[in-house]
Amino acid sequence: MSDNKIIIYGHQASRASRPYWLLREYGMTINEDFVEIDTGGPVTGYNEVRDTDEFLALNPYRRIPAMKHGDVELYESQAICQYIAEYLGGLMSGQSLAERARINMYGLSSIANFEPNFLPLLFRWGTAEELAKYQQNLQPLLTALNTELEGRDYLVGDASGRFTVADVMMASIIGQYGRAIKFDFSPWSNVEAWVKRTTTRPAFYPPKGMQVKPQG
Repeated sequence: MSDNKIIIYGHQASRASRPYWLLREYGMTINEDFVEIDTGGPVTGYNEVRDTDEFLALNPYRRIPAMKHGDVELYESQAICQYIAEYLGGLMSGQSLAERARINMYGLSSIANFEPNFLPLLFRWGTAEELAKYQQNLQPLLTALNTELEGRDYLVGDASGRFTVADVMMASIIGQYGRAIKFDFSPWSNVEAWVKRTTTRPAFYPPKGMQVKPQG
């Protein structure tokens, strides 16, 4: 990758944390094996990078993260993660058409089902009643995920599964946001074990000095 580095636009304290986590899982070192262009983020405040012609050519919506890798340009964190896994290969990527489809399924589920309910809890968006509703919305979702994880360590793969990009995409929301707000996963023992299993991996933790959750 030294001559063709993946370039990620986005700070660790944003959805860019997802591709950064995945790259670390592959043993990549920030700014040595891949490049971070710090745009700031929702926690630290955005900087002027998002208004440059260079960035807007990648993502005219002004959202982060965005990625450039040679001629490949992408936005949306889950699409970027799936591209990285396909590019770098190995057991974290899908090994068959069925596995790739399931990985995509979990990427979509993470942002369609879980993020709309975890994110307001993370940033405390809304009244007490509204926040309680988000908590309520999560109950059947976590019950369903708990069923999917019965007898399994990870989401994709035969038998108990193996750690893949699907776990990164799901745990970067359920696990990362859940840990930040001290969410009680104990009613869902399979989910609780999976959250612990995924978010205690060494690569989950960003380099020292990077903020990963809102202050206060």
